[in-house]
Amino acid sequence: MNDPWAFGWTQLLTIIGFCITVTIALGSFRTFGRWKREKIEEKRLDVALEALSVAYEAQMVFEDIQRPYIGQYEWQSMPDQGMDKEEKERRQPIYAVINRLDRHVSYFERVLSLQPKFMAVFGSETKNTFTKLYRARNGIQAAVEALMFMDHPIRPDEEGTVAQMRSDIWNTKGPAAIEPERTKKLVLEFQSDIERICGPLVNREFDVKRTKTLSQL
Repeated sequence: MNDPWAFGWTQLLTIIGFCITVTIALGSFRTFGRWKREKIEEKRLDVALEALSVAYEAQMVFEDIQRPYIGQYEWQSMPDQGMDKEEKERRQPIYAVINRLDRHVSYFERVLSLQPKFMAVFGSETKNTFTKLYRARNGIQAAVEALMFMDHPIRPDEEGTVAQMRSDIWNTKGPAAIEPERTKKLVLEFQSDIERICGPLVNREFDVKRTKTLSQL
């Protein structure tokens, strides 16, 4: 004689097994989702820390490029064939700045490598932040190239332009310059933008880690 409860128990066990499977699957899905969010946050933090490091380094890089003291080693390799003494002395400091720009090429390559990662994490509009740094560098580069080959004596109508170029190169406050310390302002704006975007994320992460550490003591 067949057990009348056999079929019912089989259905019940099947349902229970199905429920357990669904519960495990949902738990795994939530675990995967949490893991994925954590990985994204880790990546955001890595990019933020790298960007802050680059931003603070920018000020040191430009201070080195624009420092007024010129060492003889910085212009010794300058080609000077056919130049008189006055022309050599005029071009020496400009050539030194060209050498400094070359010396910091690796820094700007790192910034260029960071930019697409930063835009992917913090938004494409952050391109404008990096543009400020490039404008500062390009302003110095354009000025040294122009002054290196500019005819002398300078014409009266060129004095304002030359004063601006010298201000861009040496970060001076000459009264004849239209925008004194223009390159310095661009670098400081770049640094300020990076701090505004990345600072809250970095501070929050370290606050969370500090809280966890203290709770374990």
